[in-house]
Amino acid sequence: MCGVRVTLATVLDRTLSVLGYPQPTHGLLNRFRDETRLEVDPTARIAKGCLLRGQVALAPRTRLSRGCILNGDVSVGRGTNLEPECELVGDVDLGRYCAIARETVFQEPNHEMAQPSLQIRLYDRLLDSDLRPASKGPITVGSDVWIGARATILSGVEIGDGAVIGAGAIVTDDVDPYAVVAGVPAKRIKWRFPEPVREKLLDLEWWEWDERTIRANREFFEQELTDLEDVPSAEEFRLADPNRKPERVRGTDPSPASGYFG
Repeated sequence: MCGVRVTLATVLDRTLSVLGYPQPTHGLLNRFRDETRLEVDPTARIAKGCLLRGQVALAPRTRLSRGCILNGDVSVGRGTNLEPECELVGDVDLGRYCAIARETVFQEPNHEMAQPSLQIRLYDRLLDSDLRPASKGPITVGSDVWIGARATILSGVEIGDGAVIGAGAIVTDDVDPYAVVAGVPAKRIKWRFPEPVREKLLDLEWWEWDERTIRANREFFEQELTDLEDVPSAEEFRLADPNRKPERVRGTDPSPASGYFG
């Protein structure tokens, strides 16, 4: 067909993309694609038209909308949503309960600029050589982060918990927790909350709560945080639930709790 050789791997990728990567096919993909391994929780949702390559881990309640591409060592935390046409390339780690708007790009690898040519394909096809991509390190996004439409997050960037990235921003440097940034390159324009509230929220780490605890604290989530007293301290939260385990491992659900607000 016009000199194009369709491989089994290509057919498998296209078929699973059209089907939306149904759960029973993950083992098949892991078996026949050495370079791809999926760890997808049964409650994760993958829309039709997505493409997953590399080492991809989707935690419980994650959602990938149509046309998302995850290609590399990619991890998406519990409850995080990716809207249509997002692209995560390279070493990318997204935290919990993030809201990622449409066409957002996370680009960890980059082109090496010190050699005569920038095109990887030229080195591969004509020179039978490797032009290794450049990188400043993995991209790490905390929890409760909102990233606006068509933003681009570049190599080596770390975005703190609770941050907001404006639509169309190009993020080249780290973003502090609860900072609101925008522009090209992205700069901080304000904070979501006053510093005492930010510090208390970071200590509380509500995104580590299990779903039962979040539901039990509906009053907390539905109020506007205008005062320090609006946020329970982590110690108050522990005292309100004596049955809660004192140690919590990041990335796993804590034990069920009755919640601070009763």
